[in-house]
Amino acid sequence: MMSRKGALFCFLFICASLGLLLLYDKYDRAGLRFSRESGFYEEPFELELSAPVGTKIYYTLDGSVPDEHAFLYTTPIAIDDATSHPNVHSMRTDLSYETTMGGIPYQQPDYLIDKCTVVRAAYQDMDGNFNDLKTESYFIGYDQKAGYADMNVISIVTDPDNLFDYDDGIYVFGRKFDTEPDQDGNPVEDHANFIQHGFEWERPADIQLFNADRQSVLKQSCGIRIQGGGSRGGLPKSLNLYARENYGMAKRFYADLFGTGYMADTLTLSAGGQDTVAKFRDLFVSTLTRDRNFCTMNYEPYVMFLDGEYWGVYWLTERYTDAYLEHYYDVDKDNVLIVKNGVPEEESDEDWSVYISMMNYLNDTDFSASSNYASLGDVIDLQSCMDYYATEIYIARYLDWPGTNEAFWRVRDPVENGGAYEDGRWRWMLFDVNTGSFDTEHMASDTLGYAMEYSPIFHNLCQSDEFKEAFSVTLMDFANEIFSPTNTDPLISGHLDGMAETLDVHHTRFFGQDYAFRLEEEMANIKTFLENRKSYMMGYLKADFGLEGVPAPVRIETTDARAGGVVLNTITPTFDEEGKWQGEYFTDYPVTVSVTVNEGYRFAGWEVDAGEGYESAGEMSLELEVPETGLSIKAVFEEETP
Repeated sequence: MMSRKGALFCFLFICASLGLLLLYDKYDRAGLRFSRESGFYEEPFELELSAPVGTKIYYTLDGSVPDEHAFLYTTPIAIDDATSHPNVHSMRTDLSYETTMGGIPYQQPDYLIDKCTVVRAAYQDMDGNFNDLKTESYFIGYDQKAGYADMNVISIVTDPDNLFDYDDGIYVFGRKFDTEPDQDGNPVEDHANFIQHGFEWERPADIQLFNADRQSVLKQSCGIRIQGGGSRGGLPKSLNLYARENYGMAKRFYADLFGTGYMADTLTLSAGGQDTVAKFRDLFVSTLTRDRNFCTMNYEPYVMFLDGEYWGVYWLTERYTDAYLEHYYDVDKDNVLIVKNGVPEEESDEDWSVYISMMNYLNDTDFSASSNYASLGDVIDLQSCMDYYATEIYIARYLDWPGTNEAFWRVRDPVENGGAYEDGRWRWMLFDVNTGSFDTEHMASDTLGYAMEYSPIFHNLCQSDEFKEAFSVTLMDFANEIFSPTNTDPLISGHLDGMAETLDVHHTRFFGQDYAFRLEEEMANIKTFLENRKSYMMGYLKADFGLEGVPAPVRIETTDARAGGVVLNTITPTFDEEGKWQGEYFTDYPVTVSVTVNEGYRFAGWEVDAGEGYESAGEMSLELEVPETGLSIKAVFEEETP
């Protein structure tokens, strides 16, 4: 029989053993650990790794997934500025055609490009299995480097084979392109790996996003694919990012990346398409038209590192999905039908039927009959349609529009007494406006006539005199306000001030010194387009629509901008410091004005001068003819007395 002293010793031994087991279990469950998190550091350091007892840690520095052929961790890893390391992926010659979108020749960098240190590590247990893959990116000494001030940074890490493997790499021409020419012995463009679409060409990656303050805002595993049409053959290429549970148990990117509260399920890193120098046009148009009646995307600038190498300037942007529509338009994402480039997103028989029915209606109905035109608003949001076409026409889109780069949406099943966007009407979606827009080469182009000829929908709508009137007024609203210097100049100046140095670094990396410092020239091109486009558009509007009147000045004034707002047709004029605004409208059609009144004020009426002196009117809204001598309208507000 055990003595009392022996029993006490046994009890203490058991407790100590349990404590050690609990400690071991806690340590074991902690998994693989890095002594430093991803981020920006000014000084080099030694990175320590730890893992459960009895395991081995293997790590890589090139983005590949660690296995038994990787580095065995035995001592701390020296982390320093990796820029001095040789260029690797940037020196490849199988990534793009000789020129990028826009015809600019691509060059391999003849200097050491910026780099970060990517560490991927996993531990091997006693059964030989690898566990707990972790990826970290370290940027050393970047406060002194050009091109990163006030910029967001994204690191994308994936096994290099996912990008550059001859058979399966999504970023290269690949074997089929090289070995299966056409009957004349020429390579077939569609055979290139980077042209391929679909889930089969999606690859796993780890991403980490840092804001301009160098704080990590998102770290997640996801899928990546090449994005775009013709731009797939250029360099750098745009990428789509997909949040999926099979990558990291997350269906969304759980970060408010655009300041709107939207947690996207898929994102795009846009390289700008044909907008090679400015990388501005998509952002520019979306910002200017954000309050119009079609979908636009939000954009945030990022400098991207791909497997540790500097890969240039991108815009992180949203994608049009059911989740996007649910967030921004308060509709049920399971009740959404999106059609892009003539193909329903889900391609079900039901969706095809709804889409084809709409297209047949818009293409075949005689809208010159007033009764038919009156029913048009039951099928489409007419202002959405006009806003969309006015935008594309005014900015002089060509080559890949109309006919491609078009999208619209509706709720599949209308909701009785539902929200504003649950009525089942079709609405338009703006995207990819970087080809040809705001280019002085096309400043004088008759894109109104072009759209009437090549867009069956727009052509048929223009058979209606009522549509031509509404569209003429809308187009002049865009010319006078949306694309006015008041709205466009600050965006142009802001892009120059904020992105010049960053884009100079980008251009040097991909195109050499000859293309650095060209941003100012390109932005001047955009500004020249805007300064002259209005006069050309008025000429085409008169000619193509057969207008008989002339453009005349319309002047609006408010006695107190604090008291309320003035709405002119479809716009809210931006008053100058004196509370004045001026535009031009054709005398063929009347204009409408209305007011909104802020608390503490009252609307006292309008003072209108149509060429015969001022007359007063007390209605909240007016429809006014525009005489050749012009029209002056003053909104009179008064403070309410207590």
